[in-house]
Amino acid sequence: MSAPLRPTWCEIDLGAIAHNVRQLRHLIGPAVAIYMCLKGDASGCGAAEVARRAEAEGVDGFAFGNIDSALACRAAGIKRPILLYPTCLPDSAPLLEQAELMPTLSTLGDVVLWDRAARHRLPVFLKIDGGGFRAGAFPHEAAAMARAITDSRHLRLAGVYGHPMTSYGFDDEPYTLAQLDAIKRALAAIEAEGIEVPIRMTSSSAIVLGHPNADLNAVDPGRLVVGMSFQSVAKRHASWKPALVGLKSRLVMVRALAPTDDLVRAPFLRLRPNMRLGLIPFGWSDGYPKSMPPNATALIRGRRVPLLGPSHSELLRVDLTDVPDAQVGDEVVLLGRSGDVAIQIEELAEQWRMSTHELFPAIGKTLPRRYID
Repeated sequence: MSAPLRPTWCEIDLGAIAHNVRQLRHLIGPAVAIYMCLKGDASGCGAAEVARRAEAEGVDGFAFGNIDSALACRAAGIKRPILLYPTCLPDSAPLLEQAELMPTLSTLGDVVLWDRAARHRLPVFLKIDGGGFRAGAFPHEAAAMARAITDSRHLRLAGVYGHPMTSYGFDDEPYTLAQLDAIKRALAAIEAEGIEVPIRMTSSSAIVLGHPNADLNAVDPGRLVVGMSFQSVAKRHASWKPALVGLKSRLVMVRALAPTDDLVRAPFLRLRPNMRLGLIPFGWSDGYPKSMPPNATALIRGRRVPLLGPSHSELLRVDLTDVPDAQVGDEVVLLGRSGDVAIQIEELAEQWRMSTHELFPAIGKTLPRRYID
């Protein structure tokens, strides 16, 4: 059973990935490196396939929040440099050396542990905490951290990066600017010590579009490259294409509901004359809302039909009354095009009452993917 038999899948457009990489390169110029962030399995789009397409478009490296995903990409043939955000333990150092993965260090204790665990010369990144209070050295510690790395026996400083806290439900421009300034001050303190920093990076997706002066010599956006939308300043306006373009299933059951006295009247189902019901193998275990949205629809044979609640773990009801020719095996489109009718990702996000940023992983992390280009 090498291929999934369940007839439900999502579709990922690798051509959109290529388009978005080209758009990003046009905005930041040829001198700034792109380390594409592939956290969350490339936001549900599939890290290995997305990385392969982005690598073909000339990205300079990748960044992962999951060592297993990074190793899977190496096994899939990805050759470009890979940065690991703070997600693994020092005892994995020999494996990282073998796979050419670069871990993140945040404290002087990290330097000691990773230097002790490494066997050869392991490239590492120093992260700066500009005020987000997650991983990273505080700005006043940065120079001493960089010195400890360069003086260590088995570590080499590959770069320094920081991630300002943005897109977390608050809009505080002075806070963002203060974080960017703190990271830049830390970099200046490191370089004042005569320590070379090959990669200097502080721009995730929101920063790339909102703060062009923060590009430094590398950026690491992720969600932007798979086509999620962010606010941008005028000079960073561009056309971004969503890589998630389809959510589809097939009818596994079709039947008529002839009104008879032995039918139990269900409180959740309003019967229609000549009503026909269909079932598709997709439900809230796959990311669909547990509470059926009141405006939920799908497309069958080029016609829009209502979905009927309640939603179940792995099943949804479809009202086929207005599509009397629908049959078992017919394609059901929840995202994408059927004939002349389409459901775009913004409409689906509105139906599901979530943002498109939430929609990508909700769909892509649970379903088989089919890639188009």
